[in-house]
Amino acid sequence: MDLSGLIVLPLAALITACWIVGAAVLSKNGPGFRAPFLLSYGFGVIFMEPWKIAAWQELGMFAIMLVMLALWVAAGCVVGGIPAALIVALATKLRQRFGH
Repeated sequence: MDLSGLIVLPLAALITACWIVGAAVLSKNGPGFRAPFLLSYGFGVIFMEPWKIAAWQELGMFAIMLVMLALWVAAGCVVGGIPAALIVALATKLRQRFGH
């Protein structure tokens, strides 16, 4: 395991949580996971430094790590998305109950 997974997991969680809360505040549509996933995945690819690939073997390892990175980012989106969705649902329920 490389460090990009350990960096991307909390980063994806933070990006997803902010995205869900921001989308709930700023728009009427429900938030999705596509944009935070792609943004976190892009950051993860940058952290892996693909411009330093010098051999075909490194290119193959990079391709495998792209798949592993998708798993780390998906896990981070879930970890950040569940609490944020619960907070948004609770806030919506309280706003409806108390009339604001």
